[in-house]
Amino acid sequence: MTDTKEIKEAREALLDLKDEIDSVIKMTESASRWGIFDIFADSSLVSFVKRGKIKDINSGLEIIREKLEVAKKELGDVRINLDEEISDTSYDFFVDIIFDNIFTDMRVNREIKEIRENLFDLKERVEEILKKLN
Repeated sequence: MTDTKEIKEAREALLDLKDEIDSVIKMTESASRWGIFDIFADSSLVSFVKRGKIKDINSGLEIIREKLEVAKKELGDVRINLDEEISDTSYDFFVDIIFDNIFTDMRVNREIKEIRENLFDLKERVEEILKKLN
């Protein structure tokens, strides 16, 4: 990748990806706070808000996957993957809202934490590649 234009395009794709990762990390932090509140509050409304945050996270993860593919094309042979998402089926929604219980809340919080940790790892990889391009 000696061509300056290719390096610039790769850098732009990575910076765009990094911005989206930062955005979704913030979403996970918000969902995590709602998740903690959901453990202690016996309220379907709180669970409903948390589920909305999870939908936002999953949408953000899909955007990250798309931007990741763009970055991979620009970079060529770099292997970076993000195969995670928080389960958000109708069943999960039903169980979390209707049978609002601590076990479901704790499982969902664990999933949110795992996604956030994976996003931090991905961000670190993107930053390492950006350093190599500079």
